[in-house]
Amino acid sequence: MKRIILFILISLLVLPGCSDRDEKENYPIYEGTVVFKTDENDKYKFLVLQNIRKEDLKNGTLEDFIELAQDQEASYYFVDKENYESIEVGERVKITADFNQQESSPPIRTVVSIEKIS
Repeated sequence: MKRIILFILISLLVLPGCSDRDEKENYPIYEGTVVFKTDENDKYKFLVLQNIRKEDLKNGTLEDFIELAQDQEASYYFVDKENYESIEVGERVKITADFNQQESSPPIRTVVSIEKIS
């Protein structure tokens, strides 16, 4: 009886660990242009749009960007301070995001990794 209980406990600990590792390898990846940056209470956030014309980026306001976000893949992303300071508005980025997101329009996701692209 003790062996059966021990086996069940070990199974409960090992199996979730294995499946969690597989999920981490399959995080969603997004590409887009940083159109807006904000720093509120040491929480750093980018608004990233999949597609934006240069003149819209240059002349647009946050409200304009949010309106454009309704028709395409767009999201806010929480980033760390280092990435916040090194990535500028107008730069294209490739983002690996966590599975969880806050339901808003546009949604808010947490960055697992981010890199600049040309």
